[in-house]
Amino acid sequence: LLYTLFSFDEKFVTAVAPIGSIPMKVTNNAGSAIEFFWVNTFEGKKKGEETLVPQNKKPLRNSSISTINSYNTHRFRVKFVDKSRTEEVDFVKGPAAEKVIITYDKESKQLKVKQITKFDEIMENISKGTEKCSHLRGDAFSECLSEDVAEEITQLSESKSTMVTYRDLMASRLRNYTCADETMETSTPIKTYTKVLQNKKYVVDVLLDAPHSKIWLVDDFISPEECEVFFEHGSTRLARATVAGEDGSSEISIHRRANQASYDFKLKDHPEEDPLWPLFNRVLDMVNYHAGYNLQPEGQEYFTIIQYNKDDEYTPHCDGSCDNNEYIKAGRVATAVLYCQVPEVGGATTFTKADIFVKPRAGMATFFSYKGPDGRMDDGYTEHSGCPVIEGEKWITTAWLREGVSAEDTSDNYDPEGIRILTADEYSAMGGGEEGFEEGEVEEMEVGMSGESD
Repeated sequence: LLYTLFSFDEKFVTAVAPIGSIPMKVTNNAGSAIEFFWVNTFEGKKKGEETLVPQNKKPLRNSSISTINSYNTHRFRVKFVDKSRTEEVDFVKGPAAEKVIITYDKESKQLKVKQITKFDEIMENISKGTEKCSHLRGDAFSECLSEDVAEEITQLSESKSTMVTYRDLMASRLRNYTCADETMETSTPIKTYTKVLQNKKYVVDVLLDAPHSKIWLVDDFISPEECEVFFEHGSTRLARATVAGEDGSSEISIHRRANQASYDFKLKDHPEEDPLWPLFNRVLDMVNYHAGYNLQPEGQEYFTIIQYNKDDEYTPHCDGSCDNNEYIKAGRVATAVLYCQVPEVGGATTFTKADIFVKPRAGMATFFSYKGPDGRMDDGYTEHSGCPVIEGEKWITTAWLREGVSAEDTSDNYDPEGIRILTADEYSAMGGGEEGFEEGEVEEMEVGMSGESD
């Protein structure tokens, strides 16, 4: 079902776009049939040559249109089907949906490409509207101009809203299908690169690369020795994970079945001497590099050790805000999930709204960020879950990373979205009274809302 609805094979894109891809509508006005290729430079770097991947099952005839789904910065090549004609042209896919019009200039004997985004079309309509309404003044000019562009902008907003609604309705069912399929493998990366951290080279597989949501994997990110520290620390401290009840007390949730313990550097006078301090800074460096953040180690939540036994799972959830609202300072912006022990069957990580599946391996790390460069949060694509463990145990450690915290103003003072947690005195000052507000309850409420990654 997942394949039918969303996937595309290695050679040809299907009718339904993979999540995170960007559509382009290609029109052939070149006068003859053309072939359309993606220039695969990822494999080319390894082989020393480019690989041309056909993007249509059949040549694109003159005056015909084809929609192709791709990704920002991908390069394409256009050629005539007629091998006697050697003209060809390359172009690079932009970050927005666009129309790509292929023409042939007989005078220069060259293929030409014109790329037009929806923004370009709207700006052209504004220019035409400005010219048409130029004889008017004041409110009359504004009303005349708005009539020309308002309908088109409204249609764009309604289309996005409809797509999000259907995506969300489908996501939970797809999650159940993927969790139950023991043959599922990790989603194919859209690109791969290497990054040196602490004098070691890591291979980074990018699964989703959108402005507000990024998901990437790194194999062998956490060492067996580092995992052993977590095992030893957590084995005597694990407790059943809880959430906050309506009355503020902690209760076990049917949506969140696991055991957990914290590994907190804030409790130590010299955290830099801790054996896991280099690991935490490696996590920060990876996130800062890939997501473009500038997160600091001070004041963070640090590590949470989580153990899943048979039938344990965590249903779909977001670690921070995922409603596309503006970011609140001190809220979470990224998550790292480090796998120390994986079960024989089950226990995968799903990002169902992004159509991404991660079958973990011991030592692997899954990273995802959910704050865009414009200060707005993800729109649900980093919602994730931990599939039920069928056989064996699953041990992971997570790091929830925040922006704007410090040694003086730590993550303990805020909920996952960045809303400040009231102290008992603040609660009383707001009229809450002291009844039912026992010492320690503030932290209990924070822990309950913090959630856990899969």
